[in-house]
Parts: sequence; C-alpha cells; structure tokens
Amino acid sequence: MNTTATIDSTVRNMIITMLAEGSPVWYVAGMVNMRSHDVYVIGCAAGYPDKAKLRRAVWAAKSRTRVPQAA
Repeated sequence: MNTTATIDSTVRNMIITMLAEGSPVWYVAGMVNMRSHDVYVIGCAAGYPDKAKLRRAVWAAKSRTRVPQAA
C-alpha cells in the first residue's frame, strides 16, 4: 500500500513545515502517525534535507492560498 499517495494535502504541508523548522524525521513521523520512511519520501519530494528548499516550498504553498482582501 502506498501511503504517500493517499495523504491529505494539509498533512503533507504540516510534514514539510515541521521538517523546514528543523524537526527530525523520526519526530515528525511520530507526530503524524506515519512511518519514518514515508515522511522522508514526502520531505525529499519537497527538497529535504536542504532546509532552504523546504522553506521555499512552504513559502510557495502559503503564497498560493488566497487571503480575502478588505473592501
């Protein structure tokens, strides 16, 4: 079973954010109740272990979300 294909985008974003903040893979895996390998694969897809790439991935995801403008 491929767990990485079935995860929610919010969980994926949380994993990437935690890795970008410097949390170790085993800790993130425990927090999201996944295997360390699956967390590592998700992180690698976003640029892990390069924390600068991870931060850019987090920033890009946040800039894609639309914030309602005040009228």
